[in-house]
Amino acid sequence: MIDSDPLSAAETLELIEEAISLLIRHPFIGRSVEYELRELVISRGSTGYVALYSLEEDQDAVLILAIRHQREAGYLGRDED
Repeated sequence: MIDSDPLSAAETLELIEEAISLLIRHPFIGRSVEYELRELVISRGSTGYVALYSLEEDQDAVLILAIRHQREAGYLGRDED
C-alpha cells in the first residue's frame, strides 16, 4: 500500500496506532476468541483490520500477536473466510 498510495498508508497506520493506544488503556474491549486470545476490530470505512492479542496480566501488558486486514484468511492456523 505504501508504494501505491502513501497517503492512505499513513492514514491507516495512524488509525491502527490510535486503536492500539485505546487497547492499552482498555484491554478488555476486544472480543474473546480461542486459546485465551482476544481480537480488536479496527474499522476503516466499509472494511478494516483485526488485531489479535493476549493479555499478560502478570506483567500488566497487552501482547499484540498479529494485525491483518479483515478480508485476509485467518491467522490462527485456519481459514476464517
